[in-house]
Amino acid sequence: MTNRYETLKQTFSSVASGRQAVPYDEFINWALYHPEIGYYTSPYKRVGKSSKSDFYTSTSLGSTWGQLIVDATCKLLEKYDPSKFIFVEIAAEPDENLLSSLNHPFREFKTICLGDKMEIPSPAIVFSNEWLDARPFKRFRFESAKMQWVELGVKLVDNLWHETILPDHESSLEITKTFPQNLRLPYTIDWSTGANQSLDNLLNLEWNGIFLTFDYGLSKERILNDFPEGTSRSYYRHSVNNKIIEKPGEQDITCHVCWDFLQDLLAKHDFSKINLQTQESFFMHHAQKTIKQIIENPKVDEDKLGLIKEMLHPHHLGHKFQALHAKRGL
Repeated sequence: MTNRYETLKQTFSSVASGRQAVPYDEFINWALYHPEIGYYTSPYKRVGKSSKSDFYTSTSLGSTWGQLIVDATCKLLEKYDPSKFIFVEIAAEPDENLLSSLNHPFREFKTICLGDKMEIPSPAIVFSNEWLDARPFKRFRFESAKMQWVELGVKLVDNLWHETILPDHESSLEITKTFPQNLRLPYTIDWSTGANQSLDNLLNLEWNGIFLTFDYGLSKERILNDFPEGTSRSYYRHSVNNKIIEKPGEQDITCHVCWDFLQDLLAKHDFSKINLQTQESFFMHHAQKTIKQIIENPKVDEDKLGLIKEMLHPHHLGHKFQALHAKRGL
């Protein structure tokens, strides 16, 4: 066995702490964030169009993305002066920042990376892109033969990772009480507990301003009815599959967030004007000025036009991602 595998084995054993298996959220937290083997704690480049990266997102498209965000957030501020606000970016890649290469109207900008303390000044514009989908999630399966939900976990047997059913006393079955109870076939639900908790922690902090996040998610109704195999998947070298327990620490693991739950959290924490739109719709409503300037510029090159199309087109990123935004204290 390689040194890496021995490290995987030892650190997983530490997480299991004598249990036969661990719930999916603990496995994913270990695989993504453990200081020794975690995917997001490793130094290599994860995001971009390079063949050595694993996936790309809107932030990979350069300064054009930042220009659209600046224009849109200024419009969301309405009558408020942007120079009074601090722009806070959550979960940026190391040494990267949305505004670092742009002229912007905000008082200053702040980046919160993995491991940084979550401190939000006020008033603020708090922005994230694909932060919440990268948080740990639990996995449940409806056993149609027994007409009951079980929680799934992961165990290590004969040097291979296996999915298994957790015993009831180690399961969080309280969550499943709002799930359908009379299904005729097996059904898997990946429930984004980590996203829910992360947003709740952020909103518990005392700050006012705008919250804006881009991510992929679904309504609770669709999660419970339209995805019998669950919504989780892994990304490795720009290839996507559902083998989420393979290559721990070497691949991204993600699942769709539940927009209903996140919107309810915003309302619970006194946010108003809560709005969910496709990425295309959001920018067409809130960044028209920048889009028009780019498209109508006679000197614009084809590459920049291509970037705009990629961000907005329904068959590309325009409908793959949604924008959730809300205000507090404004």
